[in-house]
Amino acid sequence: MSEHAVAEHSSTTEEIPFSKDELKQFGADDAEAGSAIGRMLSLFFFYTVIVMTISTVATFIWVSN
Repeated sequence: MSEHAVAEHSSTTEEIPFSKDELKQFGADDAEAGSAIGRMLSLFFFYTVIVMTISTVATFIWVSN
């Protein structure tokens, strides 16, 4: 068996590499991205409903003739 050196962790508190202002900006950017994704999903859903409606009407007209 080989022996490996064991590193001891002497840090009692971890330093956060970002300032409080940067963390606030990250939160704001994250909220903005979430809002944009929600709007895009809503538009895609609305588009799908419109296309499904048009397809249903076109199929009904085609079958009834």
